[in-house]
Amino acid sequence: MVRLEKGAQPDVLVRHGQQWTDELLRRINAGEVISEYLLSRYSHPQIKAALIAETSGKCAYCESPFTHIAYGDVEHIVPKSIDARLRFAWANLTVACDVCNQNKSNHLGIVDPYVSDPIDMFEYFGPLMWAALGNDVAQLTEELIDLNRPGLVERRRERLEYIRRLVDSALTKPVAVRDAMLERAWREVEQTRPFSACARAMLGKLLA
Repeated sequence: MVRLEKGAQPDVLVRHGQQWTDELLRRINAGEVISEYLLSRYSHPQIKAALIAETSGKCAYCESPFTHIAYGDVEHIVPKSIDARLRFAWANLTVACDVCNQNKSNHLGIVDPYVSDPIDMFEYFGPLMWAALGNDVAQLTEELIDLNRPGLVERRRERLEYIRRLVDSALTKPVAVRDAMLERAWREVEQTRPFSACARAMLGKLLA
């Protein structure tokens, strides 16, 4: 998990977000049937595209890249079932893989990567992501979202092994080649890359 910055609010939300919210609240208060069309407006393609851009096409929680195998789910940081006023609120929206989205469900109190810096909340031991000792919010996040589920750990391991092989090879090369390869290694752990938090932690240890 990495720190995320909120991008510019999509024009469709600027123009219609308050209208959608007012209509939703009016129908709830009146006890009226609410159409699926209104309920799902937060998944508008323009909104989803903006969320994918600000998360670099990765799950906001586990950093799995999803755009090549799935569409990702628009995720409500504060669950929409808990506070209807935030259903279309830009600051409350992100994008997550289907597994993290389902695991989080309607739970509150997990790490919000737009507010807190996960680097201060988790430690990485190879492909394992553990909550920092004494950090209850990180511990809850690790357990609820299952941040060390087997398939996820295996994908992290594959990424780390690729970077380790790159570093091992670089250290056998002449200086100019070595430096170019190590620069490449650092690019491979930039925030836009898959599983960048654990990869950056490992690379730092390898080159310490």
